[in-house]
Amino acid sequence: MLEGFWYIAGESVAVRAGQPFAAVLCNQPLVLFRDGQGRVHALEDRCPHKGVPLSSARQEGDSLRCSFHGWRFTSSGECVEVPAIGNVAHPSSPSACVKTLPVEEQDGWVWVYMGNDLCPKPTTPPPALPVPPDGSRMVSARQSAEAKVRWDFAVDSLMDPAHVPFVHNKYFRRREAARKKEKVFTRLPLGFRTISQNVLLPDTFIFRALSPGLGSATTTVDFVLPGIHFERWEIGKRFASVMLVATPLTDERSRFDVSVGWNFLRQLPAGWLVRRTLRTILGQDREILELQEQGFGLKGGMLLNLESDTLAVWYRQLKKYRLDQLAGVPNIAHPVPERATLRWMT
Repeated sequence: MLEGFWYIAGESVAVRAGQPFAAVLCNQPLVLFRDGQGRVHALEDRCPHKGVPLSSARQEGDSLRCSFHGWRFTSSGECVEVPAIGNVAHPSSPSACVKTLPVEEQDGWVWVYMGNDLCPKPTTPPPALPVPPDGSRMVSARQSAEAKVRWDFAVDSLMDPAHVPFVHNKYFRRREAARKKEKVFTRLPLGFRTISQNVLLPDTFIFRALSPGLGSATTTVDFVLPGIHFERWEIGKRFASVMLVATPLTDERSRFDVSVGWNFLRQLPAGWLVRRTLRTILGQDREILELQEQGFGLKGGMLLNLESDTLAVWYRQLKKYRLDQLAGVPNIAHPVPERATLRWMT
């Protein structure tokens, strides 16, 4: 897992006033809660006294009171009241404090910054769903799905073009309509990008909704660390975008968090249909990845030697590149070429 990045802890609507919300990111249990102004705060989900999760606490104003011995912690993590010593602050601060983490809300998600000693504070805001260049208003939908799969496998699926006509047949590609693709990739600071002009959209119901006549489109696809896939489609004034995030929960579990936005058909109640479609697509990924996890456990190796596997190789190299950056390794070279052409059938 990579520290020093923003990760999605959950949907904003899941963090309700007066109700502490338990989450896990990068093997770390967290508790989220809203203060009186509606702002979300994130604390380590553990009372420093005897370890009871603070997600079981009672919220009192802008503080949480542990359900075991009544210790009360503010949104800054300070222990301000210990009933056993007369309802005064704990005398041995900061050892009695609870760790806090930076939090921001963006696109209907609660993002938490998982830092470490080398990068304790965020230097950029959380990632955002791409918006139309003309500034037109979008409507959006979100969906999440957990999977019993390690994070690297979840990230791989975000950029694996060869699985689409098999795992998602008739959603994004029709298996029987596979054709040769040639994509030019360019380097991003912590990722890579491909832009395609005059793309003939596949004849599936998803792309029929985007363009009933299946007109040619300009598509931009980015992958950036820690594990985020951005995709944009432009057809005339019609614009749609996707942000698909692989979120690390524990060593054995990951979650897919996806946002979709579009600037057309705004008057139609299409959100429920989009969410239903997203649930199906994420369920397809979950099923195949859990099968991969099962098979990998028997042998423990992969053969990444096709051009369509290059993106997965770059991802692993980018992880090492980022860790070397943080460690101060001198003269490290970016692993992604400034420009590279890859070809595959899909």
